[in-house]
Amino acid sequence: MKQAELIFVPVPGIGHLVSTIEFAKRLIDRDDRLLITILSMKFPFTPATDAYTRSLTTSQPRIQLIDLPQVDPPRSELLKSRGYYISAYIESNIPIVKDTVTKIVSSNSNSDSTRVVGLVLDFFCLPMIDVGRELSLPSYLYLTCNAGFLGFMLYLPIRHNQIVPPGVLPSAVLDKDNGYTAYLEIALRFRDTKGIIRDNIMKWLDDQPPLSVVFLCFGSMGSFGAGQVKEIALGLEGSGHRFLWSLRTPTLMPEGFLERIKGKGMICNGWAPQVEFLAHKAIGGFVSHCGWNSILESLWHGVPIVTLPLYAEQQLNAFSMVRELGLAVEMRLDYKIGADLVSGDEIERAVRHVMDGTNEVRKKMKEMGEMARKAVMEGGSSFISIGQLIEDMIGSS
Repeated sequence: MKQAELIFVPVPGIGHLVSTIEFAKRLIDRDDRLLITILSMKFPFTPATDAYTRSLTTSQPRIQLIDLPQVDPPRSELLKSRGYYISAYIESNIPIVKDTVTKIVSSNSNSDSTRVVGLVLDFFCLPMIDVGRELSLPSYLYLTCNAGFLGFMLYLPIRHNQIVPPGVLPSAVLDKDNGYTAYLEIALRFRDTKGIIRDNIMKWLDDQPPLSVVFLCFGSMGSFGAGQVKEIALGLEGSGHRFLWSLRTPTLMPEGFLERIKGKGMICNGWAPQVEFLAHKAIGGFVSHCGWNSILESLWHGVPIVTLPLYAEQQLNAFSMVRELGLAVEMRLDYKIGADLVSGDEIERAVRHVMDGTNEVRKKMKEMGEMARKAVMEGGSSFISIGQLIEDMIGSS
């Protein structure tokens, strides 16, 4: 089996390094063909992180860390701007990175089993794009910030020659003589990368038709035994609908299930960004434990719920949503850990029902979502109630 090697070039700050290593681990866990080399630069003013970063990769033989020799630090006057200093330091490391990458590519050129397929660059390291180009390697941007910052950086070059109120800009770019130019130079390279790496689950959701995916998530404490996991899996498969399932123990899956649902379903191991998923246009239904936060989040985004209460007050929540409000599809109202299993047939029926675009629950949830948004606007019931509470708390003082 021919293996593909990626070369990561992160900024040496611990937050960037740890995130990079964790992302690298996720990649190799997904595909046995991947090898990853991480080039580790050293800032002169940060504490040594070698022991810690190496501890993160000790159980990962397909990830190797290469410590680059420390270069002379930039001039001390550049310290007045962190952006300038980091950019200057990265620039000074380019010759070393180029030499190291060239050696790796050269050593693999004589190998029938491994080839270097690209660079993965921290956004501060985008000047390294030119190293990749010289060696005919594509570069990918790994951004350790949120999507809002990505949008800002993509837009910064466009706004460069236009007047813009200072209040809308991050503080790092307010000083035109210091940080601004450094960030502008980085921003100009964003579109030179082959791609910007984002969560593979969100990318999968982006590719699905609107309202076509049922999302299953059972809270931070919700868990099932092997028998119930099997029934849920069989019910999902039998329903024929696309699905995204947040599951802590994917090893409990029925034999062959993951192969059979490839392209049709996704498993999110561990914690899931539930709000982000519910807000996605592809999500058309939500199988939930009926925790109150989950109900509010689903109401806000107008996503119809299938009830599977597990503990605490969730049975009451489920009853209210199904019987009193007509805002959910009943699968179980009284399910508890240790009770009879919810069968695959029950799950299949409930999923088919909630994903039916003509059902009344979907219409009511959409209306409720619109009402919820009006409630928090000025003049809305929630807006007024909060004002009354504040007045009651501090009005007489």
